Amino acid sequence: MAVINGNPTNFSNLIEPTVFLDWIYRQNTQTNRFVQSGVLKNDPVLGGRLLQPGRTVEIPAMNDLYGDADEWNDSHDIQTNGVDSAMEYGIKMYQDKSFGNTDWGDLISGASTQQQIANRFGNWWTRQDTQLLLNTVKATFNNADIATAKTYGVGAEEELSAGNFVKALARMGDVMDNTLSTLVVNSAAYSEMREQQLIQYLQPAGAGTPIATYQGMSIIQDDSIPVASDGTTYALIFGPGAIDYAAATPTNGLVVQRDEFQKGGMVAVIQKRVVTCHVAGTNVDLTQTNPDTYQADLKDGTKPLFAVSYDPRQIQLVKYGFKVGTDYVVPTINAPKGSTSTSTSASDSTSSK
Repeated sequence: MAVINGNPTNFSNLIEPTVFLDWIYRQNTQTNRFVQSGVLKNDPVLGGRLLQPGRTVEIPAMNDLYGDADEWNDSHDIQTNGVDSAMEYGIKMYQDKSFGNTDWGDLISGASTQQQIANRFGNWWTRQDTQLLLNTVKATFNNADIATAKTYGVGAEEELSAGNFVKALARMGDVMDNTLSTLVVNSAAYSEMREQQLIQYLQPAGAGTPIATYQGMSIIQDDSIPVASDGTTYALIFGPGAIDYAAATPTNGLVVQRDEFQKGGMVAVIQKRVVTCHVAGTNVDLTQTNPDTYQADLKDGTKPLFAVSYDPRQIQLVKYGFKVGTDYVVPTINAPKGSTSTSTSASDSTSSK
């Protein structure tokens, strides 16, 4: 058999793995509206710990000073007080994904599959991060204490109103004006807000597209927020850095593999990552889950996987439940086909009204 020498061009020559990996992450950041808004805080401290040994990551935090002033005189010694600390725990999730194509399939179809994989891999990770954020938020509100302190109108939804929105903001206490910055709603709710003339548009200097705002908060439309056929939905109101998030790529985190035998010749692009995500101010409740079942529990969405870490006011997240006009609910567009309910957990029936 003849031996072919030389260095022919193949897929690994066309896309150098390290450069491709950097490009995927740049694209992921550019298209991720939650990262751009500051809701997802890509924490470098967390990121630096993800590849260390162990299945969990610890996040220490110092509590504020406490107590009243002592009386000063010359008959009592001055008493020195200590400072408490709190620990937040995150569970590391190990994820992989591979996309590929066959030589024969590309030849017959004329498709540029490799180019499509290269162009869309980052966007695919963005959608994964969005779902991870929403699943994390849902699991957070499954905790009864958090649902009581941080939700309004959920389970007893009324028509969307500015007054009820302010009542929802009251769930932040005396820090509401300084912390909440981003409002995330289904596009049906956004349309309702437009009809009620609740939205203002700001034109930043040098920006081509005006920014939609409500009460000083930027608005993100995301139809991952569910809306039922009767208009029942909710808004998520975040402060900057409300979600502690980090992702890291391990050794051999991106591999471009060619196999001349399988399927008549095929190429696979394989990516691996380690990721963690939780609402700042909450702690993974290890009595409800463990590293082996965590991802399945998070996707299932029925368990209270998180608890308050120290002070619920430090949780920069509020959930406001309400209804929009049914004319704005469009199955298969902003609502699932045949959608009937957005309540999927015990905390969804909890109202703080």
